[in-house]
Amino acid sequence: MSSKTKYRILGCSLALLLLLALRSVVVNAQMPNSLRLELLEAQMGRYDFDQRRNEFRLWKLQERRRVPIYNVHLNGAVIGFHNHIVKDEHYLVTNCRLCRKYIGEIKSYSKKLEQAMK
Repeated sequence: MSSKTKYRILGCSLALLLLLALRSVVVNAQMPNSLRLELLEAQMGRYDFDQRRNEFRLWKLQERRRVPIYNVHLNGAVIGFHNHIVKDEHYLVTNCRLCRKYIGEIKSYSKKLEQAMK
């Protein structure tokens, strides 16, 4: 590509950018205040949506990183529950305080693992 062609392309690009910038200034000057306000509100709504979506993605990524920790806690609760049942010689009775505690932990970590894996 010759240098003349490069300069011609660069000049056309700059002229196009200048025209687009001028057009947006003219359109904004002709727009009533109520339309400008609606446009700004729409832009802010889009910005808020994007921000929330990014926060959700970060939260999801952090949850996925915590899967091994949740798995360890879940295994610990299951082992503790089984040790409690064997030690006290009662089977699947959830009326005792320790059984309810272990079952609550098992449900909690199972739910966290399920949500993190979605």
